[in-house]
Amino acid sequence: MRRAYIAIVVLVVLVLALYFGDFALAKSETHSTAQVGGSKDANATFNEGFCVYPDSPFGNLVADELRAGGHKVLILSAPVECDGQFLAVWVEGLDISYSPVLSKGRVRAVAVYSSAGDPTHYINYRNAADKKTALTSFEKTGRAQFQAYIIAEVSDESEGFIAFKGYRDYLMRRAAEVIARQAERFELEGKTENGLD
Repeated sequence: MRRAYIAIVVLVVLVLALYFGDFALAKSETHSTAQVGGSKDANATFNEGFCVYPDSPFGNLVADELRAGGHKVLILSAPVECDGQFLAVWVEGLDISYSPVLSKGRVRAVAVYSSAGDPTHYINYRNAADKKTALTSFEKTGRAQFQAYIIAEVSDESEGFIAFKGYRDYLMRRAAEVIARQAERFELEGKTENGLD
């Protein structure tokens, strides 16, 4: 009877560790793409650093990636005008087929960017009935800037001993990397074109 009790406790602990644990001892095959579109005014302003909205776990991952790239980052609690480059980020879809030894997942993350810290495009998107059109349409504003959107798609297949939370976090980090690297490219290309580098 005691052995059965110990076996049940060990099984419960193992199940909890596999679900809530944050470990991954796996071999992964990960693919990522970034679809971008933008509108650039002549002599667009590129502010220093980034303002990331919203203050969510995914937003914090993107902010961490930008900080790792040497950028100053401010987390916004609301989509407001800021002194850095505005970057609103969110996860649009997450699909995971999980087992402890073989997992497959896809994540789709979206970002709206303004080189001049202007949240207008994001606010228009958020208030629009037709989100797809609002994401890809840009309105002229009173400031010279580069406005853009980023759609990051990450797909993965992993084999090995991996926890569900660890796998989900792995997918989110890969998507955050794609968003952050693309935002850095916008800044670098813009400053190079304007002769600021």
